[in-house]
Amino acid sequence: MEKQKILENTWIRALLWFCAIAAFLVVCYYLKGILISLFLAFTVAYIVDPLVDLISKRRFLFSKHNVPRSLAIAILLVGMILLSGGIAAYTIPKTVNGVQRVGVVLKKQYPKYQEKVERIIENYKDTEIAAFLKAQLSMQTDSEKGPQEKRPKVLKYVFAIIKNIFHSTFGLVGIVMNIVVFGVVTIYLLKDFDVIIMKCKGLLPVSKKEKIYETFGKINENLQAFLRGQITVCIILSILYGIGLTVIGVPLSYLIAIMGGFGNVIPYIGIMLGLIPALILTFIQYQDITHLLLVGMVFGIGQFFEGTIITPKIVGTKLGLHPVAIILSILICSQILGFLGLLLAVPIAAVTKVLIDEGLLKYKNTNFFKSN
Repeated sequence: MEKQKILENTWIRALLWFCAIAAFLVVCYYLKGILISLFLAFTVAYIVDPLVDLISKRRFLFSKHNVPRSLAIAILLVGMILLSGGIAAYTIPKTVNGVQRVGVVLKKQYPKYQEKVERIIENYKDTEIAAFLKAQLSMQTDSEKGPQEKRPKVLKYVFAIIKNIFHSTFGLVGIVMNIVVFGVVTIYLLKDFDVIIMKCKGLLPVSKKEKIYETFGKINENLQAFLRGQITVCIILSILYGIGLTVIGVPLSYLIAIMGGFGNVIPYIGIMLGLIPALILTFIQYQDITHLLLVGMVFGIGQFFEGTIITPKIVGTKLGLHPVAIILSILICSQILGFLGLLLAVPIAAVTKVLIDEGLLKYKNTNFFKSN
């Protein structure tokens, strides 16, 4: 009884919640490498689960039985693989052609840039900038280096090559492992998603079950509004960017459009992922201000429509997060959890907002708040 009274204390419960959140963040920090794959798997399962439910509710032809959930997942996966294969068959040749096009332009322009760099080195012989450029262009001859300087350089390059081989090998193994973990966990989550939810509901305390249902219902509504709506917004932005950049004649326009559009999943990051490569490739191709301004205009118009029409109409105001709150959430979460924090920032902010709203509502119903 005494323990129950202690747990009913608001401050004790708040402290326990704070400790639980702190422990969760510590675990995320130390396991962020594998958690990225797990979080992406859960996100995909969370978004795709309604499609699996829809397929599994269908009946076989000339049969009263519904499609088994495992078969529904297989149908969905086959559809996604075929779609991905079709996209790859269209985009890979275009990517190769775009890279070749940029390479031809760079090859033509390289002598002109080399002359400019050599002129800078000649004019600023004794400065750090000239020394850096000289080293990068390998303009030092063997006669300028003593034998003692050569030996360490050779060893340095040999060790660098060995180090790169090991890093590349283990890095590739890590990437493959993360992809395998992502695929396996996604399939298992999709197969047992409804069962997991039911088991979690069964663990809730009976006395608080309705209130917890209501709170998590609001959280679920906010996350659905963000995740499913944001994907639609990303597709529309990619189309807008793609049309604009293609009309201007930017190399690899469709690839930049996809990067800029789907980068918008992380708010305020997508514009940088699309705009910076677009400006660089446009300058390489045309080397004038007009085309750079046109690229800026394309992204400016896209962001204007995204902020004033697309997001309000598709996502709506259900998330209800102030832009400053989103920016702070991104900065804090990315600082603590790195790339995983960028992915989790807006969902964490959405969940936090619901919990804060519930806490404020409860606080306003207390005697302390109502007392004169």
